[in-house]
Amino acid sequence: MDQLDQEFIHAMHQFHKMRPMFSFSGISRGKIVVTGAAWQIYNSREDHKVRVSDIVSRLGIPAPGVSRILKGLEEDGIVMRSLDPEDRRTTLVSFTDKGMQEIQKNTRLFEEALHTIIQGMGEEKIRTLCTLLNELYAKTEEIFLDYQSKTESKAEKERL
Repeated sequence: MDQLDQEFIHAMHQFHKMRPMFSFSGISRGKIVVTGAAWQIYNSREDHKVRVSDIVSRLGIPAPGVSRILKGLEEDGIVMRSLDPEDRRTTLVSFTDKGMQEIQKNTRLFEEALHTIIQGMGEEKIRTLCTLLNELYAKTEEIFLDYQSKTESKAEKERL
């Protein structure tokens, strides 16, 4: 591995160390992710119905994991779960008053942090960084999809 490889890996790993910093109000990362997904779904629908199955689909997390996290959010007083009166096979998630207050508070904190970062680095650098990160994501996805395709083709040939 050459020097640039090592620098690149180091730079990418720096963000892993920041994960605990994203735990606003002592809420675990899993709870933040599930709450965020539920909030996005809530805001994207006129009826504001959030189905557990929609959270599962959005996050790609197995249903038992989402249910376990939702149970913890219920215990924290952030959400409530109930059966959909129109389809009793469906579980709905709604935000409590406390949950709404926490989301608004954490959204303000996150937006303040983003604005501080943008001001500190400058808009031009941030725009360049966004462009580069989008290119990095696209290239990485292309390489891994190509690798996956080759691996699947090789496995298929070996089965024949």
